[in-house]
Amino acid sequence: MQTCVKVSKKRELQRGMSLVMVAAGLVVLLGMGVLSIDLISLYVARNEAQRAADAGGLAGAKVFVDSGCVNGGAGACTSFQALATSRARVVAGQNNIAGLAISSLNANCVTATFPSSSAGNPLISVTVQRTTACDSVNPIPTFFAKIFGVTAGNVSAVATAEAYNPSGSATGPTLCIGCLKPMFMANCDHEHTTPQNPVCDGKKAGYIVDPSTGAVLSPGTYPAGIIGQEVTFHSNGHPDPWHLVDLGCGANATTCITQCPATTSTCGSQVTVRDPKASTPEPDAAVNSLIHATRNGNNNGQDTINTTTGPPFRMTGGSNNPNPALRGQTITTSDSLVTVALYQGFDAAPGNTLQIVGYMQMFIKSVDAQYSITAVITGVTGCGNRTGTCGTNTVPGGSASLFPIRLVRTPGT
Repeated sequence: MQTCVKVSKKRELQRGMSLVMVAAGLVVLLGMGVLSIDLISLYVARNEAQRAADAGGLAGAKVFVDSGCVNGGAGACTSFQALATSRARVVAGQNNIAGLAISSLNANCVTATFPSSSAGNPLISVTVQRTTACDSVNPIPTFFAKIFGVTAGNVSAVATAEAYNPSGSATGPTLCIGCLKPMFMANCDHEHTTPQNPVCDGKKAGYIVDPSTGAVLSPGTYPAGIIGQEVTFHSNGHPDPWHLVDLGCGANATTCITQCPATTSTCGSQVTVRDPKASTPEPDAAVNSLIHATRNGNNNGQDTINTTTGPPFRMTGGSNNPNPALRGQTITTSDSLVTVALYQGFDAAPGNTLQIVGYMQMFIKSVDAQYSITAVITGVTGCGNRTGTCGTNTVPGGSASLFPIRLVRTPGT
């Protein structure tokens, strides 16, 4: 017996549809896949541009720190904006975007602007891009997007960096200073005498920082300002006194001159005055050991600083510089560059306490047998009403750089 099976024409028309749908789906998936390669490539390039912008911004902000213009608010930094832009371009240009060095792109691909800040801290915003607008010859090529007529991609990134100075406003974090040297200097400026500081010696002297507000009274570069000013601090009190204090080294406080104390210091901290003659080694020997001088006075192997141009001031490695390759060469940091604290007062006997009202970075040029220290002031910041302990509303500073530089999310606040 024979059985007949009828197949409708409708079902006959549906034969092979699954294959067509699968093929169409594969085309879509393949298209999405190939396009995702271009999107991922552009995403990676965007991250590379951001890293370059971050590096350029921090390099530009470092110019303000080197110049000391952080003490004068945003307006004081105008003359250094060209140098900050140049430094930002050089550092950003050392990075790549999509395999091509940024330095090989048109100069318009790295630009800098200088937003205002309510705190007065100098800001620099660096934009890094690889686009057809800034360099039509070197756009980012696409791989598979060419199928749809897209032959090039564009990426850009912006980073804003700040040279942070607590003296700029009455609010915000204070500095938590590491590697503070145990040589506390009186808050007396005998070069800039207005307004007069009544607690200084009989000679007319002004403030370095206002003890109540933290403002730097003579911002900017010497002679109008205090940055680049040479000062001799005397251990016997006149005219610019300094005192040896205990930062955790006990009676032999001079050991903290040649090494970094284990403790950190913030504004408002109080320390005990020590007798310099009772410490071993004596202060002049400790200072010479710090700056790598063979004996007291100038030109004894220590690093040197030139204040005739700048800031930033040119430092040169001395014949006793610990790194033989840096001897006689221009250097960017030195053991002679130290951070010390300022106190509001004048003469103080051993056993007295001193309170930190500000910080000063200085380049030690020499010391003599009477423990007088000759130095160049390279940076100053005041405390005002900021006090606290490290880790609580503080930012790091000290050592080779008194002022920290940082990336900020909301420029001008």
